[in-house]
Amino acid sequence: MSSSATPQTLLQSWNVPDLQKRLKFVLYALLIFVFCTHIPAPGIDIDKVRLFFQSAAGGGGIFNLLNLFSGGALKQFSILALGIMPYINASIMMQLMTAVDPKLKEIQQEGDEGRKKISKWTRYLAIFLAFFQGAGLMTMFYGSVLAIFQWPAVVALCSVAAGTCFLMWLGDEISQKGVGNGVSLIITLGIVAQIPAAIAAELGLASLQNQRVVALILLLAFAVLVTAAIVFIQLSVRRIPVQYARRQIGRKIYGGQSTFLPIKLTQAGVIPIIFAISVLMVPQTIFQLLPSTIPWVANFNRELGNFQNSWIYILVQFGLVFLFTFVYTAVTFNTQDIAENLKKNNGFIPGIRPGRQTFEFLDKVLHRITFFGATFLGLVAILPVIINQLVGAITQVQITSFWIGGTSLLIVVGVALDTVQQMQAHMIMRHYSGFSK
Repeated sequence: MSSSATPQTLLQSWNVPDLQKRLKFVLYALLIFVFCTHIPAPGIDIDKVRLFFQSAAGGGGIFNLLNLFSGGALKQFSILALGIMPYINASIMMQLMTAVDPKLKEIQQEGDEGRKKISKWTRYLAIFLAFFQGAGLMTMFYGSVLAIFQWPAVVALCSVAAGTCFLMWLGDEISQKGVGNGVSLIITLGIVAQIPAAIAAELGLASLQNQRVVALILLLAFAVLVTAAIVFIQLSVRRIPVQYARRQIGRKIYGGQSTFLPIKLTQAGVIPIIFAISVLMVPQTIFQLLPSTIPWVANFNRELGNFQNSWIYILVQFGLVFLFTFVYTAVTFNTQDIAENLKKNNGFIPGIRPGRQTFEFLDKVLHRITFFGATFLGLVAILPVIINQLVGAITQVQITSFWIGGTSLLIVVGVALDTVQQMQAHMIMRHYSGFSK
């Protein structure tokens, strides 16, 4: 369906009984998620959590990323403090292992049964990661590894791990009974839920400083431009024409149709940015957790703080995102398998011989597309620093609570586009059903 049908889909979707039922289910499920983010985990001293996030260790690093994806539940340490990130990490790990391990790849290619096995193992791995990550947080909050064996910490650990399991179940229910990908919608809501509080805080400061109003207007203008660019790039696809040869079986002729192989410009999605942020933030977080009384630890933290404010750090982050984009695309998009599948199904690219030449052609096209996609993702990753420094240079005001995150915008826009496309698919199915009746 063309993009002109999108407004019609959004306006008419509520009038379709089945789609209305699905949308209501999504709304109710997301309201339950928001409600659960405010339920405190038992056995946790919230004062220790606040002191931790006010300290240097919790004031930045990977904890801001975890708090972003949990909808602010980490700083409140609710039962959903870990959010859905253990499941996301488990999914990425299983996807990489499936691409590397031939046995796992064979299981995945067994059809529905194979995919169910991979999904079950992914959930088991997510539960293990939830307990492991929760134990790490308990150690940081209480300041001792032995604290996790005390009864209050054990109760809290089991509560946050159960919260992750609940979110996995809720995400599956949204995907089956609602519209869109449930896990993606939960992450998106967690990001969007923190925007009103940040805007309110900045508006309160803007009433005392006129220059801050100008800075907020500039940030809003940049956000609109960046969103438009992300939408354009997300919808950009390289269509490679594919022709299937005709074959006659008995009196029937099969094949002969023409189609295309779509390759997205951002084939890797947001995963390379998450990898790069983790690589950069984990060393910083580890050294910040060490006692600052040690001279060399204090010197390292001070030099690291200066390094993060330099353009060298921005270039390093861009380079990591660029590198991880190529690595992740090569692992998840196997051009050799695509070329073999085309050959088995009597398909070929016009002007290219099946087999080896098809693989080389697809590999060449993929490398070119990935280059532009990696450049775009790298710019998205470093965009917050560039925009905030630019706005600060123009207005002489630094915006701290309202931070335009390129990663956040990329996730929100991608999920919104995917949800709208699924709504369009439901509308098309409704029209087809009406025609058949």
